[in-house]
Amino acid sequence: MKIVYITQHFPPEIGAAQGRAYDMSSNLSNLGHDVHVLTTFPNSLPIKKVFKKEKVNHLTVYRSFRIRDTKTSSIRRLANYLSFMVSSCISGLFIKKPDVIYATSPQLFQGVTGYFLSRVHRTKFVFEIRDLWVDFAELLGQFKNTKLLNLARKLENFLYRKADHIIVVTQGYKQRLIDQGIPEEKITVVPNGVNPNTLNQITTQPSLSIKQQYNLENKFLVLYAGNIGAAQGLDTIISAADQLKDDTSITFMIIGEGVEKQSLIDRAKSLQLTNILFVDSKKKEELTSYYEAADIGIVSLKKHPLFEITIPSKVFDYMSMSTPVLIGVNGEAREIVEKHHAGFYFEPENPDDFIKALKYAQAHPEELKDIRLNVKHELLQSFNRETQAIKLSDTLRNLTKSTRKELQKKTTSL
Repeated sequence: MKIVYITQHFPPEIGAAQGRAYDMSSNLSNLGHDVHVLTTFPNSLPIKKVFKKEKVNHLTVYRSFRIRDTKTSSIRRLANYLSFMVSSCISGLFIKKPDVIYATSPQLFQGVTGYFLSRVHRTKFVFEIRDLWVDFAELLGQFKNTKLLNLARKLENFLYRKADHIIVVTQGYKQRLIDQGIPEEKITVVPNGVNPNTLNQITTQPSLSIKQQYNLENKFLVLYAGNIGAAQGLDTIISAADQLKDDTSITFMIIGEGVEKQSLIDRAKSLQLTNILFVDSKKKEELTSYYEAADIGIVSLKKHPLFEITIPSKVFDYMSMSTPVLIGVNGEAREIVEKHHAGFYFEPENPDDFIKALKYAQAHPEELKDIRLNVKHELLQSFNRETQAIKLSDTLRNLTKSTRKELQKKTTSL
């Protein structure tokens, strides 16, 4: 099949969305599909061309212009989304008729591109929902204008109904769409996961070098690596670090960027905490040694029912690196960690429960060792992206087969 894969997030940018888009599109290509990726230029680099076509392994990648997202202004971010929507609509016009247009969220405007191109090319439109974008924006106060919020919901419902098929990443997302009136047979769950060939062998030397670099040789290192945003509830870590400031055996490290980073740094400074380190964002390959050095890794979201149907990709990042998980997310994410014996749960936004779970993990090194030895195998049994790509490929093939049958019926009736 010829597939147009639309994603604003794609390497060389760093992040969970970029990793999933690259892995899934590459795996589809490895299965024999002709994959054309519509994406944009890296946000960190100045744009020298309006459009650029390039080959990334077996993928044909079309990069188109966007207004740079400064990550400090909601208006600027909206302009970033809308500019890519327009430019990707234009670049998609130059691709000869595909069999499927596949648009992946979180932001909805990629769905607009997908729907538009599916109408122009008269082909199937598949919409992947990796994030309940409007719901989360409302919950986190990112949509304060009621009119804009209502418009976003109308656009969301429009895209759900116009899509020929919908891919979601959790069972909870599927049920939420069914509750909104989307037919169950129109929805397929393809969860997050990891590519087997990206899993690195654990070595001891990198962990030693990281702990030596930060003078943490005798410390129990508690790591958070990822987006430092409003949804993560990372204030809990600061509160816990404050309560544990006299415990010299534990050090916290937060790696990444986000809108909440400076406020967390300011609070840590005001509390005069010396047991917490803030480190700038690292490339995926650079993070490997930090994962290996960590005694445990934090996955955290705020306490809300919506987050109970969300599975942060960070769960899979830690598991893929054999790093034990300290998870503050209830629901499906917690079930994965506990079912696969990957770590320990604490109640979201509860510093006392966080400390209780952390101290339990610290006091049971044999359990941590067992996790490190077995968790990667557990992960690949259920969340292998190569297997997931086969499931997605089968879904897309069945969708295009139904189209051919419909056309044959129409031709026969004529």
